[in-house]
Order: sequence, then structure tokens, then C-alpha cells
Amino acid sequence: MALAPQFANTNALWGTLGVRTLERMGLKHAVISPGSRSTPIAFALAQSKEIHITVALDERSAGFIALGIAKATKRPVVLLCTSGTAAANYLPAVIEARLSSTPLIILTADRPPELRDCHSGQTIAQNGIFGVYPVWSTEVAVPSTELSLLRYWRQTLVDGWQRSLSPLKGPVHLNLPFRDPLDPGAAEKGFKKPSGFNLEAFTHLPKAHNPAAKISPLNALLPLPKTGNGVIVVGPHAKTNREEFAAAVLELSQLSGWPILADGAGTLRGDLADSGRVISTYDAILRNASVAQKLKPKAAVIVGPLPTSKVLRKWLEAADVIAVQVNQPGENTDATHSRWIRRDGKLVARGYEPVIAEATYLEAWNKLQKVALKKLAKVTRVNWRFEGRIIKEIENTLTADDRLVIGNSMPIRDLEWFYHPKKSGPEVIFNRGANGIDGTVSTAIGASIDGLHTVLVCGDLTFLHDSNALLSAKKHKGDLTVVVVNNNGGGIFNHLPVAQKNVHFEKLWGTPQDTDIGKLCAAHGVTHTHAKTWPILNKHINIRKRGVRVVEFTTDRAKDAAHRIAGLRS
Repeated sequence: MALAPQFANTNALWGTLGVRTLERMGLKHAVISPGSRSTPIAFALAQSKEIHITVALDERSAGFIALGIAKATKRPVVLLCTSGTAAANYLPAVIEARLSSTPLIILTADRPPELRDCHSGQTIAQNGIFGVYPVWSTEVAVPSTELSLLRYWRQTLVDGWQRSLSPLKGPVHLNLPFRDPLDPGAAEKGFKKPSGFNLEAFTHLPKAHNPAAKISPLNALLPLPKTGNGVIVVGPHAKTNREEFAAAVLELSQLSGWPILADGAGTLRGDLADSGRVISTYDAILRNASVAQKLKPKAAVIVGPLPTSKVLRKWLEAADVIAVQVNQPGENTDATHSRWIRRDGKLVARGYEPVIAEATYLEAWNKLQKVALKKLAKVTRVNWRFEGRIIKEIENTLTADDRLVIGNSMPIRDLEWFYHPKKSGPEVIFNRGANGIDGTVSTAIGASIDGLHTVLVCGDLTFLHDSNALLSAKKHKGDLTVVVVNNNGGGIFNHLPVAQKNVHFEKLWGTPQDTDIGKLCAAHGVTHTHAKTWPILNKHINIRKRGVRVVEFTTDRAKDAAHRIAGLRS
């Protein structure tokens, strides 16, 4: 029988109780930013045999590492920091977590109330620091040995865990004030554990609180509009059970007769590749105005957020369709402002008779897709270093047992245009909540912590913006290959009208950094390879071993943009 833990002070009892409660809820991962005021929680986390801890020096990077872990595991992750501006650096990750419905438990240590507003060191106003982005935020009481407050602390953590998961998934912020002594071994005058207190018995939770008990979203039957000219639009998606999700979308398509327009940032294109119902080339098809008009839908089912394609969004907006949204409870994910009815929860179509739809609509899409696939293949079938071909290399190399993390700006758009797998492909992880480039490398480090072979594709600006992630790369236990598409600047801006004959373009938008990425990696002890040919790039994408590897692939930004624009217009 394990010996009951001994405590020297109130903070040690409070910290151990809190961590034990989180263990009981099912916590498996915590990311810690080093600091003093957070010592009671940090020490208790380090003592845990159930929780894997990652220590990251840079708080912004730490926030995205936690985000990546949560995205990959689909479970809440604890993010812990000390008092002061440390918490402020978590904001970008908190925003992304909220907008991508990713569960995080953010614990920010703080000075006690009597040390605030008096220029005490490392003290700022931390309550509400993340604004509207947490799904719940509160300040916890100063630690105490009173049994009523220990119960309150336990149930606050239980409540926070559950709020991060439902009904609206996202980040929860608990601000934790601590008085001295912070050292768990420091004796506290007058400290006494409550009479008869037993940690294991006190943290025993009923099955309703146990994360092992399946938390099912609300089931919602879809009353499908009676028309043959409808579409099922599936945006970026990362589902826990991809087979179940694919089966539900396929059944909906079979019942309605409608094609499935599936974003490349997800697994549906590959998982339903042989169904004859997935249209992955909608962006290319709808660039033809007359074709887009002929395909104008009368209804739509929109599953999750809208796809990346601006062309598709404008097409739906112009159609002003009757739409059914299937998404997280309480959220509007339709930026086209269609006439929609929201059905919160799980996608279920059972109970409805198949719509007698004209097969010509689906057939028309499939015929156009055959033409579009040939056109897009011609764009990527080049021997020079065209960025879009990287997606084809990924498509041909990674399997359903691998994971792809895709950066924003050009990589996510190249995935949209050029990713058309013929079989099930890798799990896809992305930061499409706020669509920013910050924290991308850190997200990939977090996402790959479970050892699954993971490949990140990102641009040079995205990589450099998060270069402090390399501080966590050297000791990384997972398997991550970072493909840096180095076009010396912001490639997405070359696709904008401002790129044409603007004398300030390079300075204000192109923003070349001229950084030696190899030397940057070397300074952090991270392996770097400059892949100058397609076979070398392919070889390094295929390397499967523990650690972080950076593969740099240089391209010509202006040439790539011109090639894409010409190819997509032809």
C-alpha cells in the first residue's frame, strides 16, 4: 500500500490535491513555463506518475505546444505559468484554442490580493487577461486547509475540466493566487492537515466525472430540403473517429443524392476517395463563372467551419442557399450568412427516406472533376522546385498511420488545390481558428509528442516567427520532420493585387528575412538538411525516428505565384 503523502505547508497540500483531481479527470499532459509563483502546482505535476510534463522556456511557444498536444489527443491539456507577463504570452494560443474548439486548462499563478496594485514585483492584472476567448474564466481562492475550501478547489477543477469539453469546447482559465511559502518542503508555522483527511478518498470522483465515460454530443436528425441540387460542404476537420465521421457523411450523401465538397485539411478526401461522391476540385471548377452559375445549389448542409477556398465561399454566398449547419453548440460558423438552420451536435441522417434526386447534378460535378484533376496535375507535374508539388510528394508518401501538420498562408491553400488522394491519407492538424502563422512549429512539436510520424509543412516566415520552438526541439521525444518552404518572404502576398508594380511591395508585404536557417538550427542543436532535389526531399519526408529534423526546400516566390495563377486560370 502506498504511503499517504506528507505535507509541510498549505500550498503543497493544495497543489497535490489539485493535480490528483486532474489525474482522476484523466489529465495525461501538462506544459509548464518555468517560474517561481507556480511552484506548488509545478512540483505536484512533476511528482505525478500519470502526467507527462513538457517544460518550454518561451511562453508563447509553450501555449502552442499544449495546443498541439490537445489537437492530437482530443483531450484537455494543462498549461501552467508563473505570475506577471508570462500569462500574456499565452493569448495567441488561447485565441486559437477558442476558435478551433480545442480544450485547454490554463493555470496562471498569481500574487495574492494584498500584493496587487502596489508595484509588487512581477504582478499585473491577470483576472480576465484573455478577454472573451476562454469558454470559462475565474479566479480561485487563496489556498487554505479549511475542508470547505478544499472541496471548493476540487470541484472548481472538475467544473473547469468539464466546461473545456462541453457544451462549448475550448480553453478554461483559472487564476491561482499563492502566498509564501512556495517551496513544498518549507515548513509553515501553524500548518495542520485537516483531521482525518485522506487524499485518495477525497479525490474519488463518481463515474459522471470520469473522462473514460463516453461524452457523446447531442444527436440531431437533419431535415433535408427536398431538392436534387444541394451540396454537403465539409470544412477543415480533425475527428476522433474518422471512420464513423466518413460513414455519416457518406450516408448523408447517399440519402440526399448530393455531392460532398470536402476541404483538403482533413481526412475525408482520402477516406471516401472511392465513393464517387467526393468533389475535391471545387475551387478549380468554380473559377469558371458560367460553370459556377450552372451548378448553383438550392440547399446545403455545412459541416463544421467553411473550407479555406474563397471561391467556394463567394459561390455559396451568391447562391443565398437554405443551409443546415452541423457544428458545435452555440456557434455560427457560416461567414457567408446563408439562410441557415443550426443543428448542434453529431451528424446523423438516419430516419429519413432518400430524396429522389436527379442524378445529373452529381454526374455533372464528377465530369467536371475529371477535367479539373487533369488540369491540376499539369500544374504540379514539373521538375523544377514548385511549392505546390510538395503537396503531391506528401500525398504519395504519408499513409493513414502518419500525421500532417499544415501551416497557414500558402501551404494550406496548396493543400486545398493540389491534394487529391486516391486512398486514406494522414491525419491532418491545422490552426484554422484564427488562421494565424504564430506558434505553428510549437503546435507541431506538441502534436507529435505521442511518437506518431508527423510532418509539418510551413513557409519560412511561419518558421522564423516561431523559431523559439527550437528551444524545445532538441529533447523532443516524438517524431517530427519540419519541411520549411523557403521562398524568402510571404508567398501569399504575391497572389494579391498589391504585388503588381507596387514599389513598396517587397518591404511591406514580401518581407524577405535573408536568414540562414541552417545556422539557426545548428545553434539549437537541431538537424538541418537543405534538400535541393525532389528525391532528397522525398527521402527526408520518409525518415521515421525520434527527434526533430528540419528540411529546408528553397523555391522562387514570384515564379511559383505566376505558375499557380496561370495554372488555376487555364
